[in-house]
Amino acid sequence: MDNAFKHKNKMAAGIVVVILALVAGYMFLKADTEQMDGKTSVFHDKSTRQDKEIQDTAVENAHKTNTFQTRPKVVEKQIQKKPTIDYNDLKDMENDSQLDQMMQKRLQALGIKESLDMIVRSDESFVLGGKKVSMTDILEKAFVKKNKIFETRITESGETVPERIEEYGIYVVQPGDNIWNIHFTILTEYFASRGVDVTSDADEPLHSGHSSGVGKVLKFSETMVIIYNLIDEQVVADINLLEPLSKIVVYNMGEVFSLLEEINYDTVNQIQFDGSTIWIPHSKT
Repeated sequence: MDNAFKHKNKMAAGIVVVILALVAGYMFLKADTEQMDGKTSVFHDKSTRQDKEIQDTAVENAHKTNTFQTRPKVVEKQIQKKPTIDYNDLKDMENDSQLDQMMQKRLQALGIKESLDMIVRSDESFVLGGKKVSMTDILEKAFVKKNKIFETRITESGETVPERIEEYGIYVVQPGDNIWNIHFTILTEYFASRGVDVTSDADEPLHSGHSSGVGKVLKFSETMVIIYNLIDEQVVADINLLEPLSKIVVYNMGEVFSLLEEINYDTVNQIQFDGSTIWIPHSKT
């Protein structure tokens, strides 16, 4: 009986040992699992943060790219500087610059050699007596005198230019000049370039006492010109008071040639002029 009791006690002790071993193993495994889960959680959190940072960076870069692509392009334009037309340089007989050659071509194209000093476009400027003069400024003031508007436009570069680019003849008034003789010299040179000889007394009254056709043309020409005072920088109304080297006579060459081309010199004395309007007989074909 004692042996049986002892045997039972050994078996119970063995079972307890096994149970304790199982419990200890379970606790060890649970602790290790929890530790691994903790590490996994840390790794997961770190990976999540990195992914989020990468995603945020990608979104930011995409936003910058879209902003750059949709941002309106800035177009930079430079105003093209035109050559300065200097009257003194043009009158220098030893000067043979590109500017001088350009001016000679402009004058020769119109059949002009001596009656005008310069041909200046309406979008150009020139220098006279050390002062820069803008043709646009002259024309704007001349148009105001006639209660008209000189039309201009703004280019892509921001420059204000005339709506129409036209050529203007410039004559610098010299001592002893008068407007009648200036007009007559231009008319004479124009017809000479076309093989027509205008006599020096063609502007004188006829034997009948009436004005000659050439005289009527010269009188009408006074309504076409602009007299500009360089000192006051103003367009003046009295064309008879011409002060040497302080005033210039400005011709719209398109208007001048449009008038002269209508004239048949053989019938020039048939021209009629009433003080404001001129009638030119049609040329016979």
